[in-house]
Amino acid sequence: MKKVLIVDDDITIQRLLEFILRKFDVDVLISGDGDSAIELIKSEKPDLVFLDVMMPGKNGIEVCREIKANPELKDTYIVMLTAKGEESEIKDMFDSGANEYVPKPFSPSEIMSIVKKVIYKE
Repeated sequence: MKKVLIVDDDITIQRLLEFILRKFDVDVLISGDGDSAIELIKSEKPDLVFLDVMMPGKNGIEVCREIKANPELKDTYIVMLTAKGEESEIKDMFDSGANEYVPKPFSPSEIMSIVKKVIYKE
């Protein structure tokens, strides 16, 4: 079964994403901080990661950079989630290796579209 990891320190966002993802035949994994996210990515090797930028400890950009620098994990598809979306932050996201980003608040259809594209190659 395909795996999708949600990394966000906001439990409301975690629950919303989990609710959307449960519509698909995927295992949903959840992490609330960057350090545990890195460990989960290393151990579970998810097919798709929704990664918040602003988190305590390691932020999403640092997590993304670390994952993309690891030869075993560099192909992990990472979607950054951000409430800011400033030009410099968007540049930092892509420079860190993010595949795409979704501004918060997001619509369920945006998330479903990404899952269909990445998991089901639609």
